[in-house]
Order: sequence, then structure tokens, then C-alpha cells
Amino acid sequence: MSSENWPMRQDPESPVIISRSLVEDPSNLAFAVLDDDGDWFISDGNEFSEDMDLNRDAFGALPLRDAVELIPELTVLAGLPTGMAADWDPERRAWLLSSVADSDDDEEDLLVRAARLAAWTHPGSPLEEVQVSTELAEISTDPAAPARAVRQVVREADGSWLLVGFQVPEDEDFEVEALEMEHAVTLYPDVALVLSAAPGQVYDRPSAGDPWELVEG
Repeated sequence: MSSENWPMRQDPESPVIISRSLVEDPSNLAFAVLDDDGDWFISDGNEFSEDMDLNRDAFGALPLRDAVELIPELTVLAGLPTGMAADWDPERRAWLLSSVADSDDDEEDLLVRAARLAAWTHPGSPLEEVQVSTELAEISTDPAAPARAVRQVVREADGSWLLVGFQVPEDEDFEVEALEMEHAVTLYPDVALVLSAAPGQVYDRPSAGDPWELVEG
């Protein structure tokens, strides 16, 4: 893969921690994590343990270039925000995104949290939980999959947030996933335009790219 066609934003030679079983059989893929430092961890389902010998047996390191050649499904995660995980669904050929929980290093977590709060330029908190309709938390590897975009931003009466995608029919029940606000805004930047919404307000738009309209509240 030439440097001109390199799809990821990280350096192709940057090291990736990867399950050794994936080198032998990439079909064992279970999830990937892009940590707060922008480093990739790709797993067959195993996580790090406190036993370093087990970790050395279970995981190795590869340049990102080699990991992408081994698991090309990673390329659709090129825009994944740091601090997020993506679970692989082999039947649907899609990733389901989630915000990564705190690590076991309390001091490091506090530093990361403080840096995120200091860098946040929008109303509210980057750490606030947001409910999103499920397709907004999915990234398909099918090039024919519909583009993901937010149709409706709801500020509930209790102050919580709900983002609804265009694939959700109006007035129908739908499933939701939880993301942190910073991750939701990084994935869908135009949501930032209505983060000043008051509790009880709803913003909508007829199609992606159209201006938001206050339709309730």
C-alpha cells in the first residue's frame, strides 16, 4: 500500500498491539480500540490481564501498515475518535462503536479527563453521556451502505441528550447506544451547532446539510 493511498491518519509504521491469533487467522477478529494516545489495540476478544506472561503469550506488535493489510476492515475506522472501541460484527460486516471506560490507572485517567475538559469549546461537558440511535454508532464496511447523519437532536426535559439518525422512521421505536458527547460531536460535527439547546427543545432538519430548525420547545 503506497503512502499516497494510505487510508489511516496514524503513521503506517506506528506500532499496534494485536492478538497473536489474528496473525494466524484474521477471522478471529472481535474488537479494536483506539486509545487516548492514538494507539491501536486489536483483539480476538482477549483483554490484558495482570499476568504479564499471559499478555506476552496472547499479544504481539505489528506496524499499523501490516495490521491493515491483515485486517483491511480497519480502514473504515480511519476517522474513529481517540478513546473509542469498535466491536466487530462478522455477519453484518460492520463495527459497533462505544466510548472506552476508564483504565486501571486512576492518575492517568484524571489527567486525560482534565485535558479533555480543558480542550472542550462547546456548551456542556465532553464526558456527558449521549444516547444515539444505533445506526449512528455503526460503521459498515459495505461501500453501498447509507451515509450516517443526524436528523434530530433532542434535549430531554431532564437535560439528557438523544441523537436520531435519518435511517430511523419518524414515530417508530428504535434502539439506542451510549456515547460520550465529545465522541458524538467528533463523529457528527454539525451537532455542535445546537448544543446550546435548553431542556425540552428539539431540533430537526429535512436532510443532511440543511440548517437545524427548532421544532419543539
